[in-house]
Amino acid sequence: MEYNVDIVELSRTITDIIDDHILVCNAKGQIIFSNEAMRYSLGYADAELKQKSFLDIVADIHIKKAETFINSVSEKPSVPEELLFDGKLGLTKLHIRMFKKNNLLYVYGNEKYAEYERMKKRLDIEVANAIKIHKRSLPESLPDAENISFASLYIPAQDLGGDLFDVFKVDNGLLNDYFEQYACFVADVSGHGLDSAMLAIFVKDTISSYFRLKHIPGQVLSPKDIMNFFVEHYIKEGYPMEYLVCIFFVVFDLKTYELTYCNAGFHMCPILVADKDNIIELNKGGLPVSTALDAELYDYKDHTLQLSSGMTLFIMSDGLPEQRSHNEFYEDRMKKLITDIYNHKPPHIVKKIHEDFNDFVKYEKINDDITLVVAKLSKLSK
Repeated sequence: MEYNVDIVELSRTITDIIDDHILVCNAKGQIIFSNEAMRYSLGYADAELKQKSFLDIVADIHIKKAETFINSVSEKPSVPEELLFDGKLGLTKLHIRMFKKNNLLYVYGNEKYAEYERMKKRLDIEVANAIKIHKRSLPESLPDAENISFASLYIPAQDLGGDLFDVFKVDNGLLNDYFEQYACFVADVSGHGLDSAMLAIFVKDTISSYFRLKHIPGQVLSPKDIMNFFVEHYIKEGYPMEYLVCIFFVVFDLKTYELTYCNAGFHMCPILVADKDNIIELNKGGLPVSTALDAELYDYKDHTLQLSSGMTLFIMSDGLPEQRSHNEFYEDRMKKLITDIYNHKPPHIVKKIHEDFNDFVKYEKINDDITLVVAKLSKLSK
């Protein structure tokens, strides 16, 4: 069965049901076509617009701007330009593009798209500022002392990450001569966008608040107490239930030769290597932090191990071992590499892992934020 289709009428119907404002002018600038969206914005009927040229409907204040715009037009669509039009009911601001084809000038625009562009521009600025804030929350350098040194690797899956870490020497004020403690934590917030990055900053600020408000110089430093302090403030803030915060917090005490840690939800356990035959996974842990869980379920514990010279600790978020390539996880390859390079200095260890990880991933997309902190003890004198 054959149908007689009026292509011109069909085209007009289609252009009349879309949101774009459309005008077509001949080589002299005379309007020869307008769609319903354009007619509605300007308040003119089709017949009225066909009696006008394009510059006839441009507001006097933008005539020169419009002429310059037209003179620069080619067959390639222009960038959007804001013009004031002299509508039947008053001035109307429209964002339009132009291009020329077969001696015809095509004018089109979409205010919804223009608003989207404005919103996107504002969002891009906000995200760029958030990236700067998040980067400033990461340590510029890590401690490199006579008896202990640190290095790190941080790769966000997107521009903004949900991971955060810090390493610092604990300030015991006037008692510093009697203590040598280093605190380190890695935090992994679910997701890796703007909200996750801002929540990760909250983690760091809250932990900093503990040392500012609760820590007393000379007092036993308990990672468990720090975690309980964080949970209290996190629940008080009432963050949405869909977020999970995992934190691994460890304290190196170089006077008592002890490592004390508390694990809140890290299922990829940190690895402590003394030598190839003495590799320990710090696998004693508790629940991740979430307002979806009853506060009574949290029962964090401190776990303590003796330190010895040459020990190396690897703390990582799950993004590193759980990265996939060719249907394989990086975890097994990483653990094998660790046993080969643990006796090097932390910056060299991190460099080797980074190079090996890049070789493993090749062109695969990174699925999650990647954070690795390496701590190495030098010769300890007892």
